[in-house]
Amino acid sequence: MNKKGVLILAGIWTLLMCVTVIVYRYSGSVTNIMELMPYSTGQQNQCLGYDEKTDTFLIGTYNNELMAFSRNGERLWSFSARGPFRQLVVHSDTRTLYAGNEDNNVYILNLDTGKVQGSINVERRIFNIDVTSDEAEILISAGTGTNRQNILLYSADGEQKANLSYNIRMKGALYSSDYNGIYLADNQGELIRIDRQGREVARTSLQYELVDMKRLDGGRLLTMDKSCNYYILDENLNILRRGNPVESFAVTGRAIGSDRNGEYIVVGTEERFLYLFDEGDEQIYATRLDNSITNFMALGEDVYVTGLGDFVFRFSNTDLALVGIFYRFHPKMRFFILIFAVLALTFLLLGIGRTRAAIIKTGQVFYQHKIAYLLLVPTFALLIAFNYSAVFIAVTRAFTDWSWDRNTWGTINFVGLDNFRLMISEGYFLIGIKNMFIILAAGIIKTMTVPLLVAWLVFSMKHDRQKTIFRFLFVLPIVVPGVVGALMWKQIYDPSIGLLNQLLGRMGLENLQQVWLGDEKWALWAIIFVGFPFVGVLPFLVFYGGLMDIDAGILESARLDGAGRAKIFFRIQLPILLAQIKVLLILTFIGSVQDFGGIYLLTAGGPGTSTYVPGLELYFNTTQFGRYGYACALGLVLFMFTLAGTLLNMKMKTNTDE
Repeated sequence: MNKKGVLILAGIWTLLMCVTVIVYRYSGSVTNIMELMPYSTGQQNQCLGYDEKTDTFLIGTYNNELMAFSRNGERLWSFSARGPFRQLVVHSDTRTLYAGNEDNNVYILNLDTGKVQGSINVERRIFNIDVTSDEAEILISAGTGTNRQNILLYSADGEQKANLSYNIRMKGALYSSDYNGIYLADNQGELIRIDRQGREVARTSLQYELVDMKRLDGGRLLTMDKSCNYYILDENLNILRRGNPVESFAVTGRAIGSDRNGEYIVVGTEERFLYLFDEGDEQIYATRLDNSITNFMALGEDVYVTGLGDFVFRFSNTDLALVGIFYRFHPKMRFFILIFAVLALTFLLLGIGRTRAAIIKTGQVFYQHKIAYLLLVPTFALLIAFNYSAVFIAVTRAFTDWSWDRNTWGTINFVGLDNFRLMISEGYFLIGIKNMFIILAAGIIKTMTVPLLVAWLVFSMKHDRQKTIFRFLFVLPIVVPGVVGALMWKQIYDPSIGLLNQLLGRMGLENLQQVWLGDEKWALWAIIFVGFPFVGVLPFLVFYGGLMDIDAGILESARLDGAGRAKIFFRIQLPILLAQIKVLLILTFIGSVQDFGGIYLLTAGGPGTSTYVPGLELYFNTTQFGRYGYACALGLVLFMFTLAGTLLNMKMKTNTDE
C-alpha cells in the first residue's frame, strides 16, 4: 500500500476514535439519570407519601418529623411525634393520612393541615402499616422484642378486631391486591399468605432473611431478601421473576421498589448503592448515593428515592431502555477507543518514511522470533492487567472528582488541577511533607551511621566463628514481623506501664517522664526513635557484603605501609562502599516517602497532625473519606517525588562511573 493510502487509513481510524469518544461521553451523561428534588427536611428521611389531588409530597423522617411539601419544594406543614416514622399511607379522596410511628402510634392526620384527627396506640413498636381501600380496617405489624411480633387489625374507629401473635420477626406486612388476604414476610426467609381470620393460605421459603415487600398490580407481590435477591410472585406465592445485583462484593438489601407497572425493579442497600433492573431482570444501572436507601415510591412514569439523609431523588422510566443499552456498552467503548487509537497511530507512523522503515524492520524481527515473543505475551498481559492498568487509572483519575458518591463514568467529572490545589488549600499535605522530610533526614542518619559502624566492627573481627555468631545475632530480628515490632514499641512508650517511663522512674528522673505518643512536642521524635539502636538488617547486610568484596590484598598493603584502622576505613573502605551508600540512600528515600504503617499503628497521624505524613493522607482518603480522585492525585505527587529521587541517584551513579 502506498503512502497516501496508509495516511487515509490513519485518518479513518482517527475519525472512528473521535466518534467513539463522543458517543462514550454522551453515554456517560445519559446514564446519569438521578435528579435531586427540592424537598429539604434538614433531617434523615425515612419514608415517602404523595397526595395526587393537591400534588403534595409527604416525607416522614427518622428524626420524629413528618413534613408536607408543594411541588416546588415549599414546606406546607409539619407534625412532630416521639419516634421515627416508619410508613405513610395516603387516601386522597377522604383527605386522610395514616402515619405509622415507632412511638407505638398510628397517627391519622388531615392531609391539608397536618392536624391529628385520631390515633391508635398499639402499645408496641410499629414496623409496618397498611389500610384497606375503603379505610374500614388498618393492618399493623408491631412487636415488643426482636423475636416476637403481632399482626394487629383495627377498625377505623380504633377498635381491635384481631391480634395474631408470632414468635418470629416480621419484616413486612401488607394486604393483598383484593384486600381479602394478608402477606407476611419474616426474618427466616418465609413468605406467608393468610386470610383475614389468620388462617394460612399459602407459604413459600426463599433464600435469606426478607427485608422489604411491596404490592404490585395484577395481584403480584415484590419482595427482597438481605442479600439483595428480589422476587416477584403471584397471589399464590409462585415465583414469576427473580434477580440480584452483579457485584464483586457483598451488599445488604434495605429497600425494594418498582415503577408503577412493575416492569423495572429498583433495589436499595445499606451501603448506599442503588441498582436498577429491566423487565428481563438484567441490571441496567447502578450508582451510589450519599446515605443508606430506605424507601421508593412510584408516581406515574417516575420513581422517587430517599434514605437516611436530606435528599429525595427522582428518575423516569421513559428513558430506561436507552440507559440500559448505554450501561451495557459504555465500559466496552473504552476498549474500542484504545483499539482505534492504536490503529490510527500505527498507520500514521507507517505513513512517515523513517518510521515506516523502522516498523517494517521491527515487524520482520518479531516474525523471525515469533515463538519467543508469543511465549512472552502471557507475562506482558499479566503485567498490563495487574500493574500498568492500575497505574493508568491512578494517573488519569487524579484529575477527576472520583469518589464514593461519584463512582460511575456518568457521574465522574474532569476537574483539572483542583485536586492538586486542594492539597495546598487543606494544608494536611503540606504538614505531612514537613514531617516526611524530618523522618527522611533522620532515616538517612540512622541508615548511614549505626549499620555501617556495626558492619565494620563485625568485619574487623579476627576469628570467622565470631563473625558468624554476631552476623547471625544482628540478622535474627528480621524474623519478627514489622507489625509486632511497632506494637512492641507502642507498649514501650505507654505512659503508665511502658518500659521507658518505668526506667526513668527507677532512675529518679520522674520529671522526664512523658506521654510520648500523646504529646505533640514528642510524638514525632518518638516515632523516629523506634528501632533503637537502629541496626537495620538490610543496611547492615549491604555494608557487610560491600566490605567483604574489597580485595584483602589492598587492605594488607595499607597495613604494611603503616595505615591504622581509622585511616584504612576513611581512605580505602568508605570510598569503595560509595555504590552501596547510594543504593541505601535511594531505598531510604523511597521508604520514607511511601511508608506510613508504623505511624498508623502508633499514632494514626496524631496527636493532631504532629505525625501526619502524605502516605497516611492517601490511605485515609481512600479507606475513610472515599475521595479516590484526590487520593490518586496524592499518589501521583508521591510518585513524582520517588521518580525524582531515583533519577537523581542514577545520574550520580553515572557520574561516578565516568
